[in-house]
This record gives sequence, structure tokens and C-alpha cells, in this order.
Amino acid sequence: MAKEHTVKAFTQELKLLKAKVFEMAKECEGQLAKALQTLVERDTILARDIIEGDSKINSLQSEVDELAIRILALRQPMARDLRNIVAAQKMAADFERIADYTANIAKHVIDLEKITLHKPIRSIVEMANSALQMLRDVLVAYQELDTEKAAEIWHRDREIDKIYFGLLTQLRTTMIEDSTSVAPSTTLLFMGRCCERIGDHITNVAENVEYIVSGEMYHGRPMQLKSAHPDSSNPLSCQ
Repeated sequence: MAKEHTVKAFTQELKLLKAKVFEMAKECEGQLAKALQTLVERDTILARDIIEGDSKINSLQSEVDELAIRILALRQPMARDLRNIVAAQKMAADFERIADYTANIAKHVIDLEKITLHKPIRSIVEMANSALQMLRDVLVAYQELDTEKAAEIWHRDREIDKIYFGLLTQLRTTMIEDSTSVAPSTTLLFMGRCCERIGDHITNVAENVEYIVSGEMYHGRPMQLKSAHPDSSNPLSCQ
């Protein structure tokens, strides 16, 4: 009877861990949706809400880590149970970084009032919107452990990269042609880089959905989707 009780308790702990990760992910989704709204409406009050909300996501990550460590220590899980725990910690770290990049975008919303480069701003809005839809979809893939959906989301990141590289080209040209545009262009480059990095962290989550199911990380094996993920390295960082 004691063994049955232990197994049931373990199952409940795993469910709680996944629920915590999912709660964290939903908070990130809400933050990113607000960031998109601030980009469109230049809502500095909402931007401050995003910045303040980052602390809740940090707290949730700590809860995920503590619970995962406790399960590992007490239950010594194996196979998929172990992969679920390892993936949960990795996903929580990705969601925490997504929240950080979202807060960084919000911090610069006030600067948009002074920027007249409307086309680059539209590109950033498009990147943020694509990232938001990817995030929503990857949550479904995680909830349902749908590896096909996760792979499709992984490849979709190339669309964000495409917009980002177009943004880089456009802003570099603008800075060369007009030296007064360097400061606003740098702000836009920073915000674009944050969106690009959010997309990369969402692909990490998608990879971990595959890892939970198969024990292997998805890195773009040949499939019906034609394009591989491009190299997104760039010296401009988004801390």
C-alpha cells in the first residue's frame, strides 16, 4: 500500500511541475501580448506593468527549480519521467529569458515617441506578433506533447530571422546615409534583436517537446518544411 501511495504522489508531483511551467509560460504569453500592444499604442503605463511583472516570472522559475530538484532527490526518476523534469527546468529557463527580453522591449517603448522611422517600427511589431503566435502554439505542443507541431514551430522561427535581417540591412543603410539617425536606429536594432532572441528561445522549448517524447533534441532534421534555421549570430546583443 505504501508503494502505491508513493507512485501516486510521484505522479502528482510531475503534474504539479508541468502545471508550474505552464503557468510561467502563460505569464510570458501575457507579457509578450502586452509588449505588442505597447509597440502599437506607445502605451508607457502598460510598458511599466510589463517591467514590474517580470519579477513574478522570476519567482515561478525558482519554484520550478526547487520542485524539480526535490523530485530528482526523492524519486530518482528514469526514462520519460526524468526527461520531463530535465525539460521542465530547461523550458523554465527559456521562459525566464523570454520575459527578460520582453521587459527590455518595454523599457524602450518611451523612445519610440521620438523616432520617425516608421517602417522599421512596423518590422519590429511584425516580429513581436510572429513570436507571440509561436509562443501560443508551442504551449499547445507542450501541453499535448505534439512533436509534429513543435517541429513546425521550430521551422517557423526562420520567418522572424528573415524580418530581423531585413531590419538590420535597412537600419544600417539609414545610419550610413544620415548620421543623425544613429541613436534611434540603435534603439530599434536593440528592440529587433530582443524579438529575434525571443524566437530563438521559443525554438528551444519546441526542441524540448521532442526531447520529452523521443529522448532526442530536435535540430531541424529533414522534413517537408524546406528551409533550415539560418544562422542568427550578430554582434549586437540584447542583454
